[in-house]
Amino acid sequence: MLLLLAEGRSSSYIAEELVLSANTVRGYVKNIYQKLDVHSKQDVIDFAKSFKD
Repeated sequence: MLLLLAEGRSSSYIAEELVLSANTVRGYVKNIYQKLDVHSKQDVIDFAKSFKD
């Protein structure tokens, strides 16, 4: 799921791709944001790029 977020995918796309409910994805995204200490999808993308370089 983190990789899909880092690609900038929407929650609805992730839910469809992983066959999860939208509410489940929202909960997972919230937990990921907390664990990474980020506040937006762009922050997740920037975080992932920092490991790619």
